[in-house]
Amino acid sequence: MFPPEPRPRIACFHGGGSKGEIYRIQCSRLASLLENDFEFVFFDGPYTRDAGPGVLPAFRGYEPYKSWVTNDSDGKELIDGSGYDDVGRDGIERVLKLMVQNDREQDEPAGPWVGAMGFSQGTRVVGGLLLDQQRRAASGWDANEGIQLKFGVCCMGAGAPLESEVSKHFNFEDNVVSLPTLHVHGLKDWVLPLSRLQYTKYYDSKTKKLYEVDYHHAMPWNTHEVQKLADLIRQIYKENA
Repeated sequence: MFPPEPRPRIACFHGGGSKGEIYRIQCSRLASLLENDFEFVFFDGPYTRDAGPGVLPAFRGYEPYKSWVTNDSDGKELIDGSGYDDVGRDGIERVLKLMVQNDREQDEPAGPWVGAMGFSQGTRVVGGLLLDQQRRAASGWDANEGIQLKFGVCCMGAGAPLESEVSKHFNFEDNVVSLPTLHVHGLKDWVLPLSRLQYTKYYDSKTKKLYEVDYHHAMPWNTHEVQKLADLIRQIYKENA
């Protein structure tokens, strides 16, 4: 009797003022529908901050709440996610190292990393991973940490993709993510105008898909909407595997 094939993995990134454990709960219905297809792996941002929108009171007691970005001494956001330390453990590079660390922590062979999914601020990590990957590929460089994602899922997102280390040393003309992406927008979400701006400005019209839900600033929870999202994730993976 051969052991089952390991499931492909999707790296998951919470919103600002949340954490991986909270995002796992928020994604529980989706993950249950896809449990035979993918393994969802949840990561924490490096910075501590106050609770984000919609986190309280439901997740009181889950402190510390985390963020993927911070500000410099003048209050200006560090667009590469830096500021955690000076030895490469912040920003996109930190995230990739966390993914590799997850590989090493497995008792059994793990499935390949095939996708990234983020909520709100976490969509900036998703965009940053994809942008770094496509820039490296276009320049003929090896994939960062050997990870080759097939797609990204951006849920109720806002803001530009985080810039990776290579952008500090080279000028790139491509600031638009052209790897396949699925975008989920909430029609009752106060962030909707920013989600639409992110969708229009930072993602290629040829490779992006939009799914609108009748929901607020939260992961889809209504049964038919979660089922549709699960089907769309299966589809984007099948089309790009």
